[in-house]
Amino acid sequence: MKKQIFILVFLFGTGLLYTQQYLNLSVDNDLFFGRDRYYSSGIFISAGKLYKNSDTLINYVHWTLGHEIYTPSLRYSNDVEYYDYPYGGWFFFQRAQERQLNLCNAWLWSIKAGVTGKASLAPLLQNLYHDKILGLPNMAWEKPVPQRFHININGLYKKRINLFNQGAILTDVLGNLGTQRIAIGSTIGLLLGTSKAISFTHNPFEMREVGFGFYIGTRLEYRFHDFMISGSLFDDKAPFTLDAIPIKKNLMAGLAFYRERWQLQILWNRNSPDNTLQKIKAHYYLNISISRIF
Repeated sequence: MKKQIFILVFLFGTGLLYTQQYLNLSVDNDLFFGRDRYYSSGIFISAGKLYKNSDTLINYVHWTLGHEIYTPSLRYSNDVEYYDYPYGGWFFFQRAQERQLNLCNAWLWSIKAGVTGKASLAPLLQNLYHDKILGLPNMAWEKPVPQRFHININGLYKKRINLFNQGAILTDVLGNLGTQRIAIGSTIGLLLGTSKAISFTHNPFEMREVGFGFYIGTRLEYRFHDFMISGSLFDDKAPFTLDAIPIKKNLMAGLAFYRERWQLQILWNRNSPDNTLQKIKAHYYLNISISRIF
C-alpha cells in the first residue's frame, strides 16, 4: 500500500512539472465553526494546463491530490456503540479532462484513484495536527473504514445562464461511478457580480480578470453507495458500518475575489446527514480556495 501512495504522489508531481499554468490550494474544515465531526476536513492541491483547439473550443487538463477525513461526533470515545459516523480517511489522485464549448457551457470527465484506511495517513495526520497545532488529545480512531484501493470515474456538465449584466444562474449535473462512491446529482445557484465563471467552484481559467462575485446555491445528490458509511459493495469486512441516507442536500453561500494572477474563494456549506444515526442533523463547514495563475 505504501507503493500505491508513492505512485499517487509521483503522478501528481509529474503533472506539476508540465503544468505551470495554475496552482490551487483548497481547504474544507468545520473547525472554522468550532466543530470537528462527520466530514471533518479536506485538503486539495490542484494544478492545470490550458490547450486551445480553436477560437471557440478550449481543452483543459487538471491534476488534483486530495485528502479527506471523517470522524464521529464523540471523537475521543473508545466505545464504538456510541459512534454516529465511522472514522475514515480517503487519499487520492485525480486527473480530469475538460472541454469548454463556449463561454457558458463545459463538460468534464475524470478518473480518481486512491486509498482508504490506515494507508490514507488520516489517523497519523489528524492526531499530529491536534497534538502539535491545537494542543488537543489524540482521537480514538476505533474500527475505521478498511484499507482499500479505489478507482472512481466522474463526469460533470456545467452551464451558465446569463440573466443580466452582473447576474447569472450557474447549474451543473454530475455523476460518480466507482468503488469509493456511486452517485448522481445537480447543483443550481445564483451568481451576482463581475465574475464570468461557469461554476462557482470553477476552473481558475474561467475568470482571468479583476472582479468579484457573490454566490448562493444548493446541491441535491443521490448516493447509491458510499464506502465511507456502509463499507464495500463486494464484502462485509468493514468493522463498523451505518445505514446511509442516500439523498444529500447541501446549501451554499460564498464570495469570490479575482485579480489578474490571484483568486480567492470562500464558500459556506450546510450539509444534510449522511446516515440515520447522526446526532447533529446539520453539518457546517467552510471551504477556502486560493489560486495562482502563471
